[in-house]
Amino acid sequence: MRTRTTARAVGSLFIIATAAGVLSVALPGSKATSGLLVLIMAAAMAMIPPLIFPVLRQHSEQLALGYVVARTVEVVLVLPAAVVPLTGVDLAYDTWGYPLSSIFFCLGALLLNSALFGSLAVPRPISGWALIAVLPYTADALLVMYGELNLSSPLHAALIAPLMVNEMVLAVWLLAKGFTAAERPPARSAAVQ
Repeated sequence: MRTRTTARAVGSLFIIATAAGVLSVALPGSKATSGLLVLIMAAAMAMIPPLIFPVLRQHSEQLALGYVVARTVEVVLVLPAAVVPLTGVDLAYDTWGYPLSSIFFCLGALLLNSALFGSLAVPRPISGWALIAVLPYTADALLVMYGELNLSSPLHAALIAPLMVNEMVLAVWLLAKGFTAAERPPARSAAVQ
């Protein structure tokens, strides 16, 4: 797949995953609709790492592999959010599933944006913003995990918003501009004059 096509596909998948995730909690409706939206979100999330892997690998194979692993674990942890409501069993997903999947989301964002920052595949302000915004998002996940914050709190929204907005900015950038090739410094002449 060409790099421009890859960028557009990845940008589209980021938007699909975010839109499906937001709609799964924002739309009043049946549990089946919510579950279906979470499945769409999980499918989009699962397709991003294999698509972007070749781009990230050019900079760092370790970061690229780490991103694939982190996003895979995140998807596995998100899937119960689609299934649990349909079973009628109360497993308190919000108290364990959300924070655990969020921690792996943050790890994935850290690995992805470290690779993007180092490779200059996107402008550094975008990837740098994500590297900073991952901190409050991680704090949110830990606060929820330890029962100090609930998902309906305005503080929850404030802590996750910077990284969520950043991900949409990255998605729009990829759709509009694609990945940029890092400029390499000119090679020095080996001949001594």
